[in-house]
Amino acid sequence: MLKNIIFDFGNVIMNYDPNEILNHYQLTPEEHQLLLKNIFQSKEWLEIDAGKITEDEATEIFLSRVPQKLQHKVKQIMTTWPGNVDFYEPVFHYISDLRKDGYHIYGLSNTGMRFANFVKDSEMGDYFDGYVFSAQEKLVKPDPRIYQVLLSRYFLKPEECLFIDDLSANTRAAQEVGMDAFTFKIDKLGDLEDYIAEK
Repeated sequence: MLKNIIFDFGNVIMNYDPNEILNHYQLTPEEHQLLLKNIFQSKEWLEIDAGKITEDEATEIFLSRVPQKLQHKVKQIMTTWPGNVDFYEPVFHYISDLRKDGYHIYGLSNTGMRFANFVKDSEMGDYFDGYVFSAQEKLVKPDPRIYQVLLSRYFLKPEECLFIDDLSANTRAAQEVGMDAFTFKIDKLGDLEDYIAEK
């Protein structure tokens, strides 16, 4: 019996698109591409998610790679980018409905602690019964151990869980630890609603 529904964040409850994030920062096309490459497409960005370095440590590395005139933009982006993500309102409405129907809602995301704390400190936190964030655990999906962290921390039975992610590698990993899983895109919200309704 399905009792717990676990959501990834990027491209499931929000549109994670670095190009769209950078559009908030008054950059020339050249500056945009330079910061896209040196921040969001860098190996350090992945290391933030993995908990290997902090956002502050990464910022110092990024600052060393850009012209001095762009350094204030790097600092601004690194401290404010979570607030410049577009969240999918229909998904949050659906999560509210699921909670009213008695389901427990959890988050499981590959992300650094700056975004994790933004979520926990905002009204979004009211939608979730608990979270696991990769940087905090120093584990990233699809490592099966991060799913086990969620299950053990919140005393969940895998056969009572549905995991929703936009990447098939991550949903396959959830299935391998015994969860049901659904590979999601925003245009599949209706399919997800039908899938859960049949449970």
